Amino acid sequence: MLSRLARAVPVFAFVSLALVACKPKPGGKCTGSSVCSNSSTGLVCVNGTYQSVACRGPKGCVAAGGDVTCDNSFANEGDGCSDKGDPACTVDKKNAVECDGSKFVLAETCKGPRGCGVNEDKISCDNDIADKDDPCHFIGDYACTTDKLHALRCVDHKMQELNSCKGPKGCRVFELPQEKKIEFVCDDTIADVDDICDEDKEEACSTDKKSLLHCKATKFAVLKACPGGCSFDERGSRFICAGGGGGGGAGGGAKAEGAASAKPGGAKPAPSGSAAKPPATKK
Repeated sequence: MLSRLARAVPVFAFVSLALVACKPKPGGKCTGSSVCSNSSTGLVCVNGTYQSVACRGPKGCVAAGGDVTCDNSFANEGDGCSDKGDPACTVDKKNAVECDGSKFVLAETCKGPRGCGVNEDKISCDNDIADKDDPCHFIGDYACTTDKLHALRCVDHKMQELNSCKGPKGCRVFELPQEKKIEFVCDDTIADVDDICDEDKEEACSTDKKSLLHCKATKFAVLKACPGGCSFDERGSRFICAGGGGGGGAGGGAKAEGAASAKPGGAKPAPSGSAAKPPATKK
């Protein structure tokens, strides 16, 4: 009897191992069917091999009636996916990611107050606030930096400096619901030498108020010294360079567009960054 019991243990162990080996797993062979690995992960059959996909949305991964539904409206960078171009919000709602065919990669930062949100089958990313070199989706899109000292524009899918906004009003974002657009306002009445600018010959006072600057080849340079101080007259929409010569110290002409008006082209449709999300049902 003791001998038989000793022999039965290896047989039982063999059967258990065989059952474990049959459970689908990433990299395992498959014949076209998809399965749920757990409540937040699915396995999709791609070219005869199981590929892991994230299902971090509120509905998770559900198998019913032979179909597998994966809610991937939320995912993190590096999570598995199968549909190229499929967008999602990160779990912390601070970024939007996009499927490159096998994994989710960072597509856009969503540093605006609304962050990244999901509304039915759409992903919306509030990217009105961003920082230099942040990834962006729409070429020509605008944003203010988090410190409100610069206006940015999306170039080659990266946010690049468009203009410094070191005036007292900084860089601001205004929603215009009736016009269905968002307007960006950059106060560039104050700048530093070599700060980025986008309008040739536009003027600014230096931060120490001792010089009048002008935009030359996309950068602010000293136009003339102002021993008595440099200031901007909002009513007259002009700069005053005291002691700088030129008959009474009036420096430069009228400020283009004014300190409190939008930069040319500084409006974009609202809400920002909305993209349709394909159905999340996997079969």
